[in-house]
Amino acid sequence: MLYPLKMIPYFRHGEETPWGGRALGDYFGKDIPDDRTGESLEISALPGRESAVANGPLAGLTLTEVIGKWGKDLTGDVEGFPLLLKLLDARDMLSVQVHPDDAYAGAHENGKLGKTEAWLVIAAERGAKLVYGVNAETSEQLRALVGAGKLEENLRWVGVQPGDVLYIPHGCVHALGGGIVIYEIQQSSDVTYRFWDWGRVGGDGRPRALHTEAALDVSRPELKLDKLPGATLIATGGSRTAYISDANFELWRLNVAGDMPLEAGRMLLLTSLGEAGVKWEGGSFALNPGESCLVPAAMRGVALAGRTAVMCATVPDRPALREALGYRAELVAGLTGDI
Repeated sequence: MLYPLKMIPYFRHGEETPWGGRALGDYFGKDIPDDRTGESLEISALPGRESAVANGPLAGLTLTEVIGKWGKDLTGDVEGFPLLLKLLDARDMLSVQVHPDDAYAGAHENGKLGKTEAWLVIAAERGAKLVYGVNAETSEQLRALVGAGKLEENLRWVGVQPGDVLYIPHGCVHALGGGIVIYEIQQSSDVTYRFWDWGRVGGDGRPRALHTEAALDVSRPELKLDKLPGATLIATGGSRTAYISDANFELWRLNVAGDMPLEAGRMLLLTSLGEAGVKWEGGSFALNPGESCLVPAAMRGVALAGRTAVMCATVPDRPALREALGYRAELVAGLTGDI
């Protein structure tokens, strides 16, 4: 029998995330493995980096094992498991990086997906900032800046604060800044090309590898994006704010103020920013701040309860969202045309 799956994350830490810290433990109470824990893969089917089920008859199984049992009843009408949900703690700056689209990744990375992603800033130190694009207009200009060693001085910096939402499509040069904790939804891919890593060295005393040519191949320096305002719809039990609906995923903030019924037909990846409850005919559980659950696509009668915000990521249904928003569709990234 289908039921909502509360998930146990997989942590990336230590030498894998030298920029990580303790915030995922301090802020959310997660059982992080060390003081350089950079990522909590909340809902992940990446091979070797899978999250697992915490509750019910399937407790202890990996997400891939659950997909094997429930199939399309879990995922809906999609191939594989196309999404990956993370929480990140950037104690220090991440590398300046960029991700490819599906075509480039498929051709150059053994058939992997490309990577488009989005961030919600959960916490940020005063004055925190991040890299969101580059001060070049063409690929030729970007190549010249890199060749002259002037990339760092031509990065586009943006100040951030809690609540900011940023859309990072493939080809957008970016770097998460120090002192920031974020929620991230992305395509299920680990393909990253580093442009620059601030001169850092690894535990072996050597600089981390850069991928300059691949990064130049896939970068779209013309992208000059802004934070997303979102578009809000009134809903039973609160309201829903849509931020993104592109070819890869849809991102909402569910503003829960009572009991909020959840739609059926698409799998829902939920992460609570406060104290929430998940209820269905067969049971319920608490969803504490920073905890995530996966609601199967074929399951009906699930509701959220409480007075808080819950992030909801799912596969896109752009025609339905365009109809619901009307002229406000332009406020949602990707909804009126892919970026």
